[in-house]
Amino acid sequence: MRPVRSNLIVPTLLLLTIAHSLTALASPAPENDALVADHSLTAAIAKADQAGFAKLLDPESTWTDRTGKTRSKQEILPVLASLAADSDADVKVIDAGPIVLIHGNRRIPAQNAAVRFLRVWVKRPQAWQLLIYQETNKAEKNPEKRSGFGAPSNGQPVACENPCKMVPYKPDTTAEQEVVSMWQAVERTVLTNDVEAWTPNFTDDFIFVTPDGGSPLNKADRVAMITELRRTNTTLIPAEVSSMKVWVLGDAAVMRSEHKPLHGKILHVTRLFEKHNSHWQIAFGQQTWIE
Repeated sequence: MRPVRSNLIVPTLLLLTIAHSLTALASPAPENDALVADHSLTAAIAKADQAGFAKLLDPESTWTDRTGKTRSKQEILPVLASLAADSDADVKVIDAGPIVLIHGNRRIPAQNAAVRFLRVWVKRPQAWQLLIYQETNKAEKNPEKRSGFGAPSNGQPVACENPCKMVPYKPDTTAEQEVVSMWQAVERTVLTNDVEAWTPNFTDDFIFVTPDGGSPLNKADRVAMITELRRTNTTLIPAEVSSMKVWVLGDAAVMRSEHKPLHGKILHVTRLFEKHNSHWQIAFGQQTWIE
């Protein structure tokens, strides 16, 4: 048997490494395709291209403006011209595989308003499609007291049937039930100010857009808030769920829901979930008051 020449092995391995790298570069990340679709969407809005716009919307797509008014795909098409806005700013992308969430800020000149927006794209067999668009008013400065966390119980007993024990939504799949049950468990930790149990249910880069228009909160902000509630022995009553819908695509999920707090306005909420090591975590949340 002739010995293998070692000086041939290195070039061969090098060529294989280069070929693998080129293959990886040639295979676009899910995020890239979603961003192409997102750019096409904003271009269609700018041109009032109703056909191009409609093609990018999922059949279950909803569009929620800064006043909390939610329109279906059929309802948003006739008012396409009114959706024009300035270019997006401070854009960030959360790539959850078959779900990509894009969020940032934008101005709506016709309304003289600034908003925080999110666009949730889902990978369908034929193409990426927009499932959810949502706006929340952007305040000029942070409010002294943040909103969107439930009403104080003022020392009264709290039963919390809805949402802690039940919600008016019947999941279609086991995966949807897992997401709903995980979220209900989170609500119970908030009710009891159990920050140690709350923390593992959120990704480290979790972002929360509150309805008061203040700067988005991160995981550390929420931990500090819950810790302070426990220190002052303050119980917040979670807002009841009035409607809910969950979509699960692989190891990512989206929850769209509306909540009626004990006091104040109804909230429209979108949440993004990611599954890591067999455990669902919340990666993003945004709330909008329904005026």
